[in-house]
Amino acid sequence: MLQQLKQSLGSQRQILKVTQSHSDGTVSAVSPSGHGVRVIGSGSVNSHIYVQDGRVLGTAPDLPHSDIEV
Repeated sequence: MLQQLKQSLGSQRQILKVTQSHSDGTVSAVSPSGHGVRVIGSGSVNSHIYVQDGRVLGTAPDLPHSDIEV
């Protein structure tokens, strides 16, 4: 039942900042928390991108980010 719920919800979309573009069609990017990943797709260095399932979905707007604890 838990597997069915996970499949129906899909994976989480993230906004990352591109740190490096590679010639093999991937980019290195970092999350606001500092976690670095390498994903499939393209993006300009210092731009923000949407990432889901290890793939770039597109360019994200460069907006200020803040965390609010509840």
